[in-house]
Amino acid sequence: MGQPLTRILLDTDLAMGAPGADIDDGLALALALADPGLRVELVTTVSGNSDVATSTRLTRELLELLGHADVPVVEGAPAGGDAAAEIARRLLAEPGELTVVAIGPLTNVARAVASDPRVAAAAREIVVMGGVFLEQTNVAAMPGEYNFWCDPDAAQAVLTSGAALRLVGLDVTRKVRLSRADTKALAAGGEFGRFAATHIEGWIDAQNRTKPRDQLEQDSCALHDPLAVAVVTRPDLVTWQDAHVAVETAGRVTRGVAIADLLMWENPPAPNCRIATAVDVEAFTALFTERMAALP
Repeated sequence: MGQPLTRILLDTDLAMGAPGADIDDGLALALALADPGLRVELVTTVSGNSDVATSTRLTRELLELLGHADVPVVEGAPAGGDAAAEIARRLLAEPGELTVVAIGPLTNVARAVASDPRVAAAAREIVVMGGVFLEQTNVAAMPGEYNFWCDPDAAQAVLTSGAALRLVGLDVTRKVRLSRADTKALAAGGEFGRFAATHIEGWIDAQNRTKPRDQLEQDSCALHDPLAVAVVTRPDLVTWQDAHVAVETAGRVTRGVAIADLLMWENPPAPNCRIATAVDVEAFTALFTERMAALP
């Protein structure tokens, strides 16, 4: 008997398919569908990398390209969509059975846990790509990691919800990258590989223009969201540490900044999550490459 499937609800601000837009949410969705240990039961959309209506459309188009048009997509915040209600409904219908994987701003997830005090405990766990914990962004205009910075109140609400949380932050995800050479290899694959490679090249070009002094971003892009998806079934890809994390919601210069107490002093606060502190880059890259090559 193989391992049982982990059933997930994926919450995303997907933008892959728009010229020059961020691509890691799209690659994360593809990776989730390619993982034999995962079953994607619902995709919900949120404003972030794209407006929510565009994200919803692009998500449906990408699911169709990947041969999974049957996966339901529900639009969410800020347009007053039903995503939060649907997340809550599904979690409450099957307590302990469903994992939420949140790879965009946490607006939908926060609204879901706020809708009923039972929702947070009903999630098997919530895995989040968000925050930066052992480093900082070093960007005054966006001091918090993007997903937390977009909606810091939502991030703080999720952290105080009592849900079982694992957080994969920017300081770890920036270390797993896709180069132009990797993109050419992806283009040699199937229809999705060719589609993805075109948009990855556009995103790398955009990064080169907008972040000219960021040497890490030159001619490559980070696989932030794919790493968060990968750790659902492969937690061994990263090093985990218990922590108590809080997010600054009102700071004049620190919007969205996550403060991680690593529980090192006497009488520490109670942990409210586990954070990723390191990543096995080689193992993740091998996994990602293998799964992408298997896509149609």
